[in-house]
Amino acid sequence: MSFETLLTSRADGVARIVLDRPEVRNALSRALIEELGVALAAFEADADARVIVLSGAGDKAFCAGADLRGVTDRGTTLQARESYAGLAKILEAIPAMRTPVIAQVHGYALAGGCGLAVGCDLVIASEDATFGLPEIKVGLLPLIVSAPILRAAGRKRGLHMILTGEPVSAREAFDMGLVSRVVPRDRLDAETSALAATLASFSPTAIGLMKEAAATTQDMEYGKALRYLRELLVLVGMSDDAKEGIAAFFEKRPPRWKGR
Repeated sequence: MSFETLLTSRADGVARIVLDRPEVRNALSRALIEELGVALAAFEADADARVIVLSGAGDKAFCAGADLRGVTDRGTTLQARESYAGLAKILEAIPAMRTPVIAQVHGYALAGGCGLAVGCDLVIASEDATFGLPEIKVGLLPLIVSAPILRAAGRKRGLHMILTGEPVSAREAFDMGLVSRVVPRDRLDAETSALAATLASFSPTAIGLMKEAAATTQDMEYGKALRYLRELLVLVGMSDDAKEGIAAFFEKRPPRWKGR
């Protein structure tokens, strides 16, 4: 795949998408959002892509949010409505994908970039990473990305970020539930690669069903959730991958996953 605003690659089951606008701290232009949606869909359809790592180019930022130069110039009301839908579609698509998406965050993850990171399945952040929602300082609101932020951090802590615009450190973001792990900056690539390799080595069927379970049961009543999860347990237990995994365990060999 070839893109103007992204760098993409795939090796050993791990697909990588790099936001490639380092001169503007990987700001989310309309072109970048459109291309990111295409890249995610392409890797989701690629059976050889077992996990996706999303990162930002350059030393300063994962992503500094929307490119403000185009925020207030979006044509008619209906045209603006459609243009603002791009990031929302990505944040809705990621939980529904069978392929896990890991955000590898260094430097700044601000505004839409903060929401994009938190909207991924797992977030590995370097100790020097900064997360923030500064939109209110310029008369805007992080409305789209408030969905993953409030779900991850809860109403009180999430609203504090939104209404004050105050940034939080990687450690604070971890304590709030926005981040999965915090690692030293010089270990960020290695730790993310190790996690991606681990996920890529597991059954795609099991990974995909667990993602479905996490997304579907989030707002489900407890009893309904248990009944739904029972049905998924039947699916995973009867899958070819489960049979292969158990056979490989007893035969003391690596499993050969079929993804079904």
